Amino acid sequence: MTQKDNSPAANDAASAQINSTVNSTANSPADYPEAQTVADWVVAALEDLKGIDIRVLDVRGLCNFADFMVFSSGTSDRHLKSQANSVVEQLKAHGVRPMGVEGDDVPSTEWVLVDAIDVLVHIMLPETRDHYQLEKLWSAQSNQASNKAATAADAPAAYATAIDKIRGSSIPK
Repeated sequence: MTQKDNSPAANDAASAQINSTVNSTANSPADYPEAQTVADWVVAALEDLKGIDIRVLDVRGLCNFADFMVFSSGTSDRHLKSQANSVVEQLKAHGVRPMGVEGDDVPSTEWVLVDAIDVLVHIMLPETRDHYQLEKLWSAQSNQASNKAATAADAPAAYATAIDKIRGSSIPK
């Protein structure tokens, strides 16, 4: 019969072996391109498909889920989906796999969101973009230090509302 070594030293050695195995199979942060580079690729993909009023917001320090938000408008739901597909293909060509795409499977979508990890890409019909005014919301945070706390408190709720709109669900009040 063999006896298992439960000493702290043995547990540390086992943990180190597991961690080294996991880390060797995962992409290291050094492999992932800078957020600014990813944003530049996104803008290039949107420009290739004639995205309308493309804007990039630097939200580093304002939120913990993204470094940049890129906004673009399209003329129809097909144009929105084509722009999103172009962004995904551009990122894949550079070895970046987006976390997900929301709104591209809805028949008459008004908004497609591409999550490129450090860069969120919002592609909307002009009416939808005007209605939610996400650019104004996130710009207000960086421009108005006195309103920073109030705007930051509103941002997660506005973002959750926007995501639910994309998914077609409603938020109970």
